[in-house]
Amino acid sequence: MRRTRAWFTGLALLVALGASVLLSLMIGAVPLPIAEVWHALGGGGEETTRVILWELRLPRVLMAIVVGGTLGCVGCAFQGILRNPLADPYLVGVSSGAAVGAALGALLGWHQRGHGWAISLLAFLSGLLTLGLALALSRQNGQLRIPNFLLVGVSLSASLWGVITLLLVLAGEDLSRVLYWLLGGLLNADWQRLEWASVPALLGCLILFGQARALNLYTAGEETAAHLGVPLERFKWVVFVSGAFATAATVAVAGIIGFVGWMTPHLLRRVAGGDHRTLMPLSALGSALLLLWADNLARTLTRPVELPVGVITALIGAPLFVGIMRRETHAK
Repeated sequence: MRRTRAWFTGLALLVALGASVLLSLMIGAVPLPIAEVWHALGGGGEETTRVILWELRLPRVLMAIVVGGTLGCVGCAFQGILRNPLADPYLVGVSSGAAVGAALGALLGWHQRGHGWAISLLAFLSGLLTLGLALALSRQNGQLRIPNFLLVGVSLSASLWGVITLLLVLAGEDLSRVLYWLLGGLLNADWQRLEWASVPALLGCLILFGQARALNLYTAGEETAAHLGVPLERFKWVVFVSGAFATAATVAVAGIIGFVGWMTPHLLRRVAGGDHRTLMPLSALGSALLLLWADNLARTLTRPVELPVGVITALIGAPLFVGIMRRETHAK
């Protein structure tokens, strides 16, 4: 029954995502009829329509799918390895490290020199540096201790937010650009950033999907997993490193977009069960759909002013998080 439900859920998500992509291409400051969208996708129609579609909307829609899908996949894997249904991809401090790199790049004025790609690269590298530091500080007797890893991640995040606050004070006229990375957004989506982010994001997710069976065994306990042949230390390193690698790529191009990485894996786990072989791709589809519509709201809700998409996901996710916590507390 659970497997059948998972297949139907996956089919429904695929259909919904396909329809949402088409609708998202039609929505915007300049509404496009569906006939014009089809013509422009085929290379026909008016030049203005083709520019709007190919240079503005299509890369943004695909960026929402890549970023949302990556966060959903990583969130699902982290919830499995931490055995915590409320864990998210930003738990290990990578997002804060990447945000420091992006804020520093903006503060140095790289965007004014046409080096926007360098800001994204610095954010990506600083996120990975934070991960490396967290892993190094979490080792004990040659083993990666997950409780230590979480505590170190939280401590590094707190310290890095202090650095971010300092950069905000020093930002001056660049304050809005620094805030962009902290609140998250897809306003700067283009084909170059999409290509740059897709490779590490998809690579990290593919590696995580390859660990789906081991994640299923690990949720039953470390001793059980080890008895059934899971190399525990290698498994932990692969999941955390590949997950953080993919997350750093999303933060580098879109900033910190909260709640997406835990909402859909948490909710879909209740519908489709805990088999990560199906739950992980379902979480990717669900999170991609969620972020796509959050971005649609962000660019149309307060038109002509555009909201950071992280504001929309927070408005959705925060009440849901409180509701889930209250229900689980009462259930106990």
